Amino acid sequence: MEWHILFPQAHQPRYEEIDDYVNNPLWSGLFTFMESAYKAKPKMTYSTCSGMPGWNVKFQKSGQALGTFYPEVGGYSVFMVIAYKLTAEAEAVLPELSPEIRDSYENGGDFMKVGKYFMFRIENETQFNDYKKLCMVKLKPKEK
Repeated sequence: MEWHILFPQAHQPRYEEIDDYVNNPLWSGLFTFMESAYKAKPKMTYSTCSGMPGWNVKFQKSGQALGTFYPEVGGYSVFMVIAYKLTAEAEAVLPELSPEIRDSYENGGDFMKVGKYFMFRIENETQFNDYKKLCMVKLKPKEK
């Protein structure tokens, strides 16, 4: 069953229910990464966007949005915006990224004249590592 039908706006899911729906250890890996690298806490919101309606999880730290994450069966999609002032840093990591994520970035659109937006799916370790590289362009991890 589709995510937004299973959990309509009036029925906010628990994080455990999202984990069960996604059924991929990279979902909990996202939370572990955000906590260890940024001490960032998740925030659940509901989107009425026709492209990806339903409950999603956002992470933000030091004024930086680190992504909006949309649960899907077997993985999740990430909506990211990278500020234009970080274009050189983002493009420096592009050769290290998998072709599908590199293409998502290169084909991204303008987000309110402040940055490039793009969306990609995470369902394997390579894609998750690509996300982490892009996230580190936006905000360097906290020193331990």
